[in-house]
Amino acid sequence: MRASFETYRKVAKACSAYEPMSETKISNSCCDTKDISCTNCKHFDEDKYCVLDLYDKIVENHGIQ
Repeated sequence: MRASFETYRKVAKACSAYEPMSETKISNSCCDTKDISCTNCKHFDEDKYCVLDLYDKIVENHGIQ
């Protein structure tokens, strides 16, 4: 993994382009965000990179570590 699961979760929560791969990967509750992560976003490829090139920008702009 390029980053920790917690970092991927924080980045996904801050990302306006986050889209889950499938509805089954995300809880049906509108308030339960524990499963939101770059790792289950449709823009995250098998090489662990954001195809929209947003990951590094979000980490930098939001001070995520």
